[in-house]
Amino acid sequence: MKLGAQLYSVADRVKTPEDLRATLKALKAQGYVNAQFSGVPDMGADVWAEISRETGMPIVCTHMPYDRIVNDTEALIEEHKKYGCSVIGLGGMPNECRGTLAGLEKFLAEMKEPVKKICAAGMHFSYHNHWFEFEPFSDAEGCAYDVMLERCPDWFFLIDVAWAQFGKRSAAEYIRKIGKDRIMNVHFKDYTNPDNWNSLVPCGQGLVPFEEIIEACLEVGVENALVEQDTAPATGDSIGQMAESAAYLLPLLK
Repeated sequence: MKLGAQLYSVADRVKTPEDLRATLKALKAQGYVNAQFSGVPDMGADVWAEISRETGMPIVCTHMPYDRIVNDTEALIEEHKKYGCSVIGLGGMPNECRGTLAGLEKFLAEMKEPVKKICAAGMHFSYHNHWFEFEPFSDAEGCAYDVMLERCPDWFFLIDVAWAQFGKRSAAEYIRKIGKDRIMNVHFKDYTNPDNWNSLVPCGQGLVPFEEIIEACLEVGVENALVEQDTAPATGDSIGQMAESAAYLLPLLK
């Protein structure tokens, strides 16, 4: 399993192409070998593709706006072909679709045609969880994540291990439940307070049981562990926190 960087973790450092080039080089020096394009300025597919190749940091997945996935699918597919990236991801369903089975069914209906186009292009659609997908529906039994796993066999799932735990679920169990045919990437992050999401820390310094999660990842053949540190840019030392996470994780991945 390879260690990658979710670039949202260093969004404070990436404003221009020159910033992107320098940041990818710095992350590679820390031991990261690939990246996720998300939460940073869109400089154009050609620029991203060129800098990715130049720095030797391939883009293995993205998170794209819901509106673009639904209404601009063909253009997104062409952009991802330029990146050399086969995974088009969504960071979360719209707010109005959350919390009820009726809302989820609306979301699934809207996603049906875009996902069909993505799969027809030889790519994968990937859904990223937060905590709310594990909360019980207010209008039915069950929760959104389990329904998506059951009803969406052509979807991939990028499980965020800390959000799963914050939602009182075992990330390791869900990685095994998703299975090898529908999971390519995971998000690694850590936190210290089970009642306060704003307690994020570098990986290995909090409550997330990375050793059992990594064991599950290796069992099902997860390709990339992408470090995502949501609040790191606000600290003023986002690149330093990424270095701490890499120093902890790399020995576990060997």
